[in-house]
Amino acid sequence: MPVLPRAGAAHRRRLILLQTLGVAAGVPGCSPHTLLAHTTAALGHRDRASLTGWHRAQLLSAEIIARHAADLPVGDSLVAALTAEQSPDGSFHTMPLVTAMACLALTRAAPGRAATHRCTARLLADQHPDGTWRFTTFDVWDTGLMVRCLRGHRDFDTRARPGALDFLAGVQSPQGGWGSVSGAIAGTGLASDVDTTGNTLLALADTEQGRRAWPTAAEYARTHQDDQGLWTTWNTAVDTMAQDTVAHMVAGIRAHHPEEVEVRRATQWLLRRHRRAGHWTADWYVFPGYPAAEISPVLGWRSEAARSEARTLAATQNKDGGWPAFPGANSSSPAATALAVTVLIRSRTGTPQALERAARFLFESQRDDGMWIEPDPTMCGPRPFLTDVASQTHALTCRGLIDLLHNPPAVPLPPSEP
Repeated sequence: MPVLPRAGAAHRRRLILLQTLGVAAGVPGCSPHTLLAHTTAALGHRDRASLTGWHRAQLLSAEIIARHAADLPVGDSLVAALTAEQSPDGSFHTMPLVTAMACLALTRAAPGRAATHRCTARLLADQHPDGTWRFTTFDVWDTGLMVRCLRGHRDFDTRARPGALDFLAGVQSPQGGWGSVSGAIAGTGLASDVDTTGNTLLALADTEQGRRAWPTAAEYARTHQDDQGLWTTWNTAVDTMAQDTVAHMVAGIRAHHPEEVEVRRATQWLLRRHRRAGHWTADWYVFPGYPAAEISPVLGWRSEAARSEARTLAATQNKDGGWPAFPGANSSSPAATALAVTVLIRSRTGTPQALERAARFLFESQRDDGMWIEPDPTMCGPRPFLTDVASQTHALTCRGLIDLLHNPPAVPLPPSEP
């Protein structure tokens, strides 16, 4: 069994999740007493208030499962604390994984309660015809990303963008931010987070909806900024500082009224991260080109940091013209390839030959229905698992294609061999 206290906070929670499943299934070596010690420590008074709701629900579920497996009493207060995290639709923070964990706990400790029946009904309703469950649909994040990636395409701007902008403006929280899943006011979505807020501000740039949303969004940005001028995604004491999150907020603020929220220190922090490590990182997608595509605009596409990222990407192109979703992947990824294209074109470092090969891969890997299929899961969640959200990878792929359309390779390669 891993010694959890030596791991970082995020890894401790991931290991607790796996340990909980082991205890619930009665796997030899998974001690309920060890799990109980870890969960009660994580739910201690100092940390509990700083946890996100879904982490709190996971830990409360783990404690109930550990107590039940160890034949220890499960008090009504513990069950009440867990059911307090339940949404009106029966889910726990809209996430099937968290809902399933809570269902495991409640069926053991409170099998006849209304909350247990609602939880079970929600899971059954969320099951897909093929028998599987999928991760949450991020309607706010997906819409904002789609606007950012397809904006400028005539048909999209005419037929889809106006409604998308109205939707984004309509789901802004009273505090000024946006959550990745709408419905927070009704208790069925997710609370605002900094990453989605920055992404949405970028989508609303130079629009009437954005001008109306900005005053409260600026207040949200100032309220959630720490004393170093930075932002964490969830604004909790246990959250890590994500470079893509900081970049999205900086870029989103700059797209509106940068003089109203100080972003200089955050920009310098991103530059120092690159100088120290030689590269940028992201916490949401595994694509090597994603941090470069999202952070480079903050420092400038012609900056040495951005061009360094582009040179690294250029050196890792596969023989088929694509790029892998992550180092060591066996196949090329459409979204990873499109992100690399975006970086190479916008930093002006891609050769015509490399871009031609990438374009050919994207055209040939597109299905007849217009979609692309990722060969590997690409999104870092629900942790510790990887998953794939087709709308997001589709948007990122389209952005690379639009960049190719606006900047076609000057020297095409000979036709492919049959």
